[in-house]
Amino acid sequence: MKELNAELENIKLLMKKRELMSILDNSFNMIANIDLDGKIIFCNEAYHEILGFQKDELIATSFYNLLHPSERSKIKEQIFTQLINDSKGRAESLLLTKEGYYKFAEHKYRLLPGGTNGKDTIVVSSQDNTEKRRSDMVLKVQRNLANSVVSSNSFTDYYNTIVRELNTVMEVNNLFIAFYDEERKLLKVAGMTDENERIESFPENMSLTGYMLRGKKAAIYYYDDIIELSNEGKVAIMGTVSQVWLGSPIKCGDTITGAIVIQNYNSKDAFSKLDIEIIEIVANEIANFMEIKSAEEASHKLNIAVIQSPASVLITDASGKIEFVNPKFSELTGYEINEVIGSNPRILNSGTHSKEMYHNLWSTISSGGEWRGEIKNKKKNGEFYWEDVSISPIFNDEGKIINYVGVKEDITDRKKLIGDLIEAKERAEESDRLKTAFLQNISHEIRTPMNSIMGFIELLQDPDTTGDERREYIEIIEKSGNRMLGTINDIINISKIEAGIVSLSIGEVDMKGLLYEIAGVFKPEVEKKGMHIFTDMPDLSQKHIISGDQEKIYAIYSNLVKNAIKYSCKGTITVGYRIKRDHAECFVRDTGIGISKDKQEKIFERFTRVDESKSVEGAGIGLSIVKGYLDLMKGKISLNSVPGTGSEFIFTIPFRASQFD
Repeated sequence: MKELNAELENIKLLMKKRELMSILDNSFNMIANIDLDGKIIFCNEAYHEILGFQKDELIATSFYNLLHPSERSKIKEQIFTQLINDSKGRAESLLLTKEGYYKFAEHKYRLLPGGTNGKDTIVVSSQDNTEKRRSDMVLKVQRNLANSVVSSNSFTDYYNTIVRELNTVMEVNNLFIAFYDEERKLLKVAGMTDENERIESFPENMSLTGYMLRGKKAAIYYYDDIIELSNEGKVAIMGTVSQVWLGSPIKCGDTITGAIVIQNYNSKDAFSKLDIEIIEIVANEIANFMEIKSAEEASHKLNIAVIQSPASVLITDASGKIEFVNPKFSELTGYEINEVIGSNPRILNSGTHSKEMYHNLWSTISSGGEWRGEIKNKKKNGEFYWEDVSISPIFNDEGKIINYVGVKEDITDRKKLIGDLIEAKERAEESDRLKTAFLQNISHEIRTPMNSIMGFIELLQDPDTTGDERREYIEIIEKSGNRMLGTINDIINISKIEAGIVSLSIGEVDMKGLLYEIAGVFKPEVEKKGMHIFTDMPDLSQKHIISGDQEKIYAIYSNLVKNAIKYSCKGTITVGYRIKRDHAECFVRDTGIGISKDKQEKIFERFTRVDESKSVEGAGIGLSIVKGYLDLMKGKISLNSVPGTGSEFIFTIPFRASQFD
């Protein structure tokens, strides 16, 4: 937490720097920032107003050159002696003007550790000591007001300090500070001390305060002046008329935001035109207070926003070393704040993106641009996540990049959702394609045998048909009917599997007998194509009986053999098995056309065919049924196939008990 607070304070100081520079330029004091050798790094406008020099005439010259030659060594030694013992000090000297004469000045200086580019500097505040005693008191008021900015928790606290400090240089019994409400055209009183009046607000239009504000500068009015302005219709008399009235605008930059007014109801000699300087100083300090407190409030809100942000915030130095991360960063990445400070964001690199992407990122931000994109990163625990990232440079007043800030939103769930939607879309599209293919295949598989049946039934009705022809026609009708019945049964079976209404009927399965039956059933069809079917079983002297669903095991073998017959024109088909410790390893091997790699992954999906043409019968359901039955029995199936050489389907049938005779 200590490190976090330090980093937040750095951010706060960075935000205030520009505003503070403006504050310094509006100061009546000559303020300069010098290095330890005396070279002027910065000086405010007062150097021009008091000494006549322009800023650019002083920058990079030595502050000590402005001193009288007889005092340079002494003052330089005095400054360094005091700074060694303390971080601040004071001295008096003669200061050179552009016209060539000297003014008597009092200097106050303070060491600013790491003030410029990490190097110690000295802030020097110089005061023209014309009417020295009075100027001393004015400076004291200004200093105390400036210092109280930090200690004052509210404007009420600061107002009480103003009243106290002004009373050290003049009699202040009647004072108010009001801020302008532009929307309502009112001056709203923020602090008031008065012997006769107590108001909360008043119209700006016809008030003496409003008249002064329209003049845009401090002014002093005596009783006769006020009466004359009233008679001319320029102001309206409000309350008790003062013997002397002194006011100054409060300005934030070039904008008038309010006014400070001091009155005396009894003596016109209470104030003089020389007091205008004091009230202008106070007005300026009020403006500084309001700007600083506004900046502090904005900074505080920003700090809270960064700390509580639902997005990860990361700030690095110009070289890319991490200086600050918010709690969300730690929550997301798993890294504690102290683990990443001083590290490079590369600790999050997932290895997903190319070097060119990171090169483009760095090139963009180091040249002053903003980079936006999506990055896949890695958490401390090795888990991957996606972020929508925006990285921007931060510049100092010289236009040099001093930091980079990254704001990152976790989009892992969004990316997953998009991926799931794309996958679902692809599945839906594939399903539609398969359905179309299925309907086409089914239409073909049903219409073809049905047309055959109807055609030969018509021929049977011909009285001239011979007995041999009738037997041939009936055989064809029977074959076509069986083909159509097989298609319908496949459709029913796959529908039951998908509906989850298929159950297992466990009993004893004689594997050796089952394979003999399979080979015998399909032998005529195989030999009709000029091929041979073989069995491959272990130890023919033993019976191999396992516990399983005989009907479904038979169906699995049958579908695989049918497939082998359809896609083979020569060679052999082999059915076999091996008995393992807790499962039967079964196989059907052929010397057919084989299956290409791109189709092997989808071959078990419903409605998928090896050959999309109509030259081979089938609706593309058989292997789906095989896969469905095996899933039901907790079995597995794999495929080894070489196009043009043949295929081997290997499937396992787990069983809980076995008996070997």
